[in-house]
Amino acid sequence: MASVLGGGGPGVERPRRAVAAVLIGAALIAGCTTRAPIRTPPTPETYAAVFVPGAPDARFWGDDTLPPDALAAAEQRLRGHLTRRWRADGRPAEGVDFAILALSGGGPDGAFSAGLLNGWTERGDRPEFDIVTGISVGALIAPFAFVGPSGDDALRTIFTELDGTSVAELAIFNALMGALGIADTQPLRASLRQFIDEPFLAKVAEGFREGRNLLIGTTNIDAGRPVIWNMGAIAEAGLIDLFREVMIASASIPGAFPPVAIDVTDGTNVYTEFHVDGGVTHSVILGPSGVDSAVPRDLPFPVNQTIYVIQNNALATPFEPVPSRLMAIATRSLSTLIRGQTNGDLTAIYLVAQALGADFRLAFVPPGFYASATGFDPAYMRALFERAREDALDGVPWLEQPPGMLGRQALVQAAAGFGSPVPD
Repeated sequence: MASVLGGGGPGVERPRRAVAAVLIGAALIAGCTTRAPIRTPPTPETYAAVFVPGAPDARFWGDDTLPPDALAAAEQRLRGHLTRRWRADGRPAEGVDFAILALSGGGPDGAFSAGLLNGWTERGDRPEFDIVTGISVGALIAPFAFVGPSGDDALRTIFTELDGTSVAELAIFNALMGALGIADTQPLRASLRQFIDEPFLAKVAEGFREGRNLLIGTTNIDAGRPVIWNMGAIAEAGLIDLFREVMIASASIPGAFPPVAIDVTDGTNVYTEFHVDGGVTHSVILGPSGVDSAVPRDLPFPVNQTIYVIQNNALATPFEPVPSRLMAIATRSLSTLIRGQTNGDLTAIYLVAQALGADFRLAFVPPGFYASATGFDPAYMRALFERAREDALDGVPWLEQPPGMLGRQALVQAAAGFGSPVPD
């Protein structure tokens, strides 16, 4: 996300309204006393080599190239997956389609992705995604997108019926006593248990065995580096608690939510890492560096690749004078910084698409939809959900270039396809 609770005034206030959402929109109930966990973190000498017990292939550094063995394994899996699909389709001369879906952060604006996916299913031309990635609120959506239309009802429920009380409990007193966040995420854990159960995990594992990939990004705050989690491998290993914890970690806004502690080992000693919001390092991801090389290029049939990016933010934002207050100026500055990060991430994905010969498709929150300061407002999310669903039923007006390459005026004009034009 920029946050699991982010939202924003005309596209620039969203990231910091995450905190407001916790303070104002979450249930004003003091949680059980939560102190900072006592832990033994990895050392500078061991941190790069530790792994998750029971799933040594569960994750990769997001700022490094895939290890050769991991790249070879990914290529082999995709080769088998694409070949089986080609044969099942009757060996068509036009080859097979290969679809990647990347879901960004954006807090309550995740209702946009949820509605779009539901409408896309109803329209009848939604592809089966071969790779699905998620950051922050995108990490809460990605598993349901990965399992296909069977995940649509859960997305509808999460983004049209739940509110802030299903995400966090205000726990300021706990923070004063040493807790690592001003809110407790136990309600989010309880909500996920309703949807991420053993049968659901089995569906993810089945998709992984078919050769498809589900990837979620977190930030290892000890290392200050992005981490990409191989959720299919985690599902295959049956590690349901880790599966849920990674989803929560990716959506854990530093300061608002406590970091998620994940146990790792070097084979002898057990350590505990801290993971926080994936949006700290990236707003949207394609996968580990070099993942594009995993798609085989020597198959005896064409592979028609499309990279779909759903940005849970309004990229075309109107002019809005900032109030003459310290917090307002600091908030706007941070929001502008995050928007610049988003543009950079989208441009990087576009350049990968160009290198692969893949089509690039981008959708974003329609102008006029700006989350309120209370964050998880069910009425707002229902309206955004339905608007995105209707757009998908009509045919999503995808952009074929990222904002950084369109320019301001072109982006404003393109945004009109998602709603009323944005004033310059």
